[in-house]
Amino acid sequence: MISINQPVSTLSYIERAQKEREEKTQQLSSGLKINKASDDAAGMQIANRLSSQISGLDQLSVNARDQININNVASAQFGSITQSLQRASELSVQSGNPLYSNDAIQGELDQLAGEINAIAEQALGQSGFIAGLDASDPAATQIAIEDALSAVSVQAGATGAESNALASEVSTYQITRDNSSASRSRIQDTDYASATSEQKKNDLLLQSALIMQREDQERKGLLINQLV
Repeated sequence: MISINQPVSTLSYIERAQKEREEKTQQLSSGLKINKASDDAAGMQIANRLSSQISGLDQLSVNARDQININNVASAQFGSITQSLQRASELSVQSGNPLYSNDAIQGELDQLAGEINAIAEQALGQSGFIAGLDASDPAATQIAIEDALSAVSVQAGATGAESNALASEVSTYQITRDNSSASRSRIQDTDYASATSEQKKNDLLLQSALIMQREDQERKGLLINQLV
């Protein structure tokens, strides 16, 4: 803030006051107290570095959330495979009952195996994930089903653990981002209350300087008239 009592000429003071007024107006309109390097070179450098850090954290969060979404799809696929395997297990047990038709059971087992392998190719990259579902050999079928259930359970657990870890990372990214954003705001954002107050004071001082300039010019005019 400029003081009108500074030992400078009125014209020089007016020029400085007008410049300061322009700067405050720019700060209020842009919302930034640092609009160019000359305002605060060190502050701008720090703010730019924080902006870069914030952008990086935002991208890391996007990457992590995208992977979580992919994992959620995989988890749903694992759930579908598990349900089909459980149904296959029921059919395998039924195949030992003479009241049930093994041909009908085999037909459903083949259908289930096709569905399971189609999903497993997407979720696990294994097109031949399950095989050997034979209604005439319930014991071997149960072993194949149990092995498949165990493999799916392990993969589902690993995927869930990865998603939990990613969610924790996203939370950490967000906290760091918020702190960096707050630091950047303190450095470069305009304090509207302070800037507005300074603008009003500067306007009053500028008006006073203009009045003093006019009075000085009037006095000089009177003096010239008297000399003439």
